[in-house]
Amino acid sequence: MKYQYSISGAIGIFGCFAVIATDVIGIALHEAHDPIADTISMLAIGKYGWIQDLGLDLLAVGFAGLATGLYFLKRKGTKWLISLGICLLIAVDIILIAEHNQYAGRPGFTIHRKLVYTLALLFPALLFTISAGLQKIKPFLKKFSRRVAVLWLIFAPLLPFIPDSFDGAYERLVSSLIVIWLGTVSYQLYRASGSKV
Repeated sequence: MKYQYSISGAIGIFGCFAVIATDVIGIALHEAHDPIADTISMLAIGKYGWIQDLGLDLLAVGFAGLATGLYFLKRKGTKWLISLGICLLIAVDIILIAEHNQYAGRPGFTIHRKLVYTLALLFPALLFTISAGLQKIKPFLKKFSRRVAVLWLIFAPLLPFIPDSFDGAYERLVSSLIVIWLGTVSYQLYRASGSKV
């Protein structure tokens, strides 16, 4: 059964590296894109938009992979199962964000914006509900998850108020919390394949 931990952890880690790599590649190819002033979603528009979309899709696969591995780790407990459900909802939401990036930057409460706001709510909800259960993998993951959630709740709501000339950099900084959390938990799950968990 422990091989499933290593596979799921590897999928989560791969999703993190993929979304970072596609952002860097997209910036390099998209000459008009300024990563400081332009948001991640703006990078997904145009000729090379599929690169960023692919990265987001693979990040979503990473969340789904993590949820699967954590289910094999523990298959009972209402709060735990709810947290895994939220993890899967995040995966679905990220895929929908990738597929509706053409709406990014348009005025009004677009589909894209609704999906982004949904992610902004689901992510801290996941971290608070799953944190206690993650102690089974590594004790520090409980405090780690809650601290990341607090940082998210402090900084993410400020994004709409950041000047346009800096909102790209700020969004990437805030979004890095998602990648850091997923990568850390996935790595610890991967390592659990060789432990007594």
